[in-house]
Amino acid sequence: MAELFSLAVDARILASDTRGIGRYARAVLRRLAERNDLAITLLLPEHFPWLRKGALARAIGSERFRVAGRPPQKTHLLWHPANGSFFSVPRIPSVATIHDAVPFRFPNPDRSASERERAPILRSVREATHIIAVSQFGASELSEVFALPHERITVIPHGVEPSFTPGVPGELPASLRAGEYLLFVGDPGTERRKNFSLLAEAHARAFPSGWPPIAIVGPRAADYGASIHVGEFRDDVAGRENTGLRSLYRGARALCVPSLHETFGMPGIEAMACGTPVLASQASCLPEIYGEAALFSQPDDAAAWSANLARIVGDDAFHAERRERGLQRAAAYDWERSAAAHLELFQRVAAEAGARR
Repeated sequence: MAELFSLAVDARILASDTRGIGRYARAVLRRLAERNDLAITLLLPEHFPWLRKGALARAIGSERFRVAGRPPQKTHLLWHPANGSFFSVPRIPSVATIHDAVPFRFPNPDRSASERERAPILRSVREATHIIAVSQFGASELSEVFALPHERITVIPHGVEPSFTPGVPGELPASLRAGEYLLFVGDPGTERRKNFSLLAEAHARAFPSGWPPIAIVGPRAADYGASIHVGEFRDDVAGRENTGLRSLYRGARALCVPSLHETFGMPGIEAMACGTPVLASQASCLPEIYGEAALFSQPDDAAAWSANLARIVGDDAFHAERRERGLQRAAAYDWERSAAAHLELFQRVAAEAGARR
């Protein structure tokens, strides 16, 4: 009988992170946990890590894994999916997914906090055998910021969960009506790269009455009167069908991604998969990921954003055309294909490391 490939995974954020990083780690592990040729160990830096097995199992929809505080002796590869390396095991080859260089591009003004945010990424740069980037833009940024050679980086794009499909919205918050709001996903206050202030300015120009409002999915509300905070959604953390977020995507007139900086922009692809048009900044990875499906404006041009907001709300034929483009674009992103590419890379890196011993 062939030896199982032993994969250890840093699982610190797996059952808690509602951001794109957590959604990514869960999506890949859900697929890998279905395989019969893998032995997966989820790592938690705790005294009794096995007490968290139930939450981890719910997050990835499987109990086919071990939980431990350190990798097993015969681990073939260690994967760090959460934007940095938190387990340092020199004897084991490792792959680290570095989602972005945000702590370096947009440093925290608190010096000690900035150092804490940068440290795990710098550890990956120093120690990881190989790096995964989630877009060509992300790979170029890693090469530029950290002087990483291109041969040490592999680009593996995200996918879309099959629960994100077109259809009639389910239950929406009482303050929202289907087709009568715009959607923003992110933290409008503390994440300045999300550029919510530009969206608010453009929205106020386009819709002086405040209608349609901007619905905000995220940890905090915005300091903008024509916005409605609908909170965070934890369906994905619990391994459920993303029903709340899917309903918001389906019900929105459009999703707005005014970001100054992204390396994938997962909400845009999820919204497209639900048949919702996307307005986005002509910046960072967004043209690469969204292609010709999104309606682009420069991230500092409130007048252009205002015109595009007015058009997507007021022109039904244009809205329908952008909806179809988005559905076609979203079909190009597949978590099954992404997970298979991850495993292929893990096995290759482990084999090359073994050949060098």
